[in-house]
Amino acid sequence: MKPESSHIIIKKMLTTTPPAFSDADAMTVAAKFYGIKGTVHPLVSERDQNFRLSTQSGIRYMLKISNQAEQLEVVDFQNQALRHVANRDASIPLPRVIPTLDGQLHCCAEHSGERYFVRVLSWLDGSVLHDSTANPNLARRLGRLLARFDVALQGFDHPGSNPPSLWDMKRAAGLADLMVHIEDPGLRRIISQTLDKFVSETKVVLDTLRTQVIHNDMNPGNVLMRKAQPDRISGLIDFGDMTRSPLIIDLAVAAAYQLSEGNDPLAGALPMIAGYHAVAPLQNEEMELLVDLIRTRLITSLLIGSYRSILFPENREYLLISHQSAKNFLINLHRLPDGEALARIREACPSA
Repeated sequence: MKPESSHIIIKKMLTTTPPAFSDADAMTVAAKFYGIKGTVHPLVSERDQNFRLSTQSGIRYMLKISNQAEQLEVVDFQNQALRHVANRDASIPLPRVIPTLDGQLHCCAEHSGERYFVRVLSWLDGSVLHDSTANPNLARRLGRLLARFDVALQGFDHPGSNPPSLWDMKRAAGLADLMVHIEDPGLRRIISQTLDKFVSETKVVLDTLRTQVIHNDMNPGNVLMRKAQPDRISGLIDFGDMTRSPLIIDLAVAAAYQLSEGNDPLAGALPMIAGYHAVAPLQNEEMELLVDLIRTRLITSLLIGSYRSILFPENREYLLISHQSAKNFLINLHRLPDGEALARIREACPSA
């Protein structure tokens, strides 16, 4: 794909308004293409539009209407990746892709003269993790779960596995254009320094590391916990940012959401890193890049969130849900010497 076309697609994904199907529209689509009848409940989403479907018999589903800028090969990539993981390790708690009445993994629905790709997934019960506290034991289990997911994805590829997206950290250089949306001069300086280091140092090494399809967004809002057993994981959801990228990025993204407040930001992430390493051992070069990649994920959240909150002020609260914590984590992590950070990661991840 030419760089120009990638740039255009990225801009469309960042700026295109999410679908605006009514509850009645969503139920009509579910009945027509999937034979599912019942009630719908709208759910919060960033780019797409999601609904919970509930039948009279008590079965529930997720109806996902993709952003109008989404590409068909990306929709199929996400579907096929979920099926691949389910076939490799059925014990990983993931939603299953529900076929249409004619056996397809997606359908197309029109609304206001535009065509949208629609999917239905099985529903996973649970409460999102951001309503809970990720203690060291839970953080370790989250790391192990992500590693199992990545192991199950080894060897999988698809023509749509490398979609243009600024959420894909290997493309972080493209974030520079969004710097103008950061008003705080001190924060803007730290973001600029972090991005400069990524471009001049980190990216060069990153391109040499092992690469595969990754989840790319294990944040607390994408992890479900059992309601009856709030310390038990019941599901991993939201595969809209999946991509083929260096494997260590998956852990860096997840670890960025486990940092601790205060002067020791890395403390909360170390159990997750150790849990991941216990299942999928990290290479030395990956450990060396991990903290820089965590910092890069934080600036990604800050820059994209700030930009999209201006474009979609009605969704500002959701888009900036982690803005303040990401800012605090970045500032505190910026003060942590690289040598000290690496030593602690190595200590948490002993050789087999």
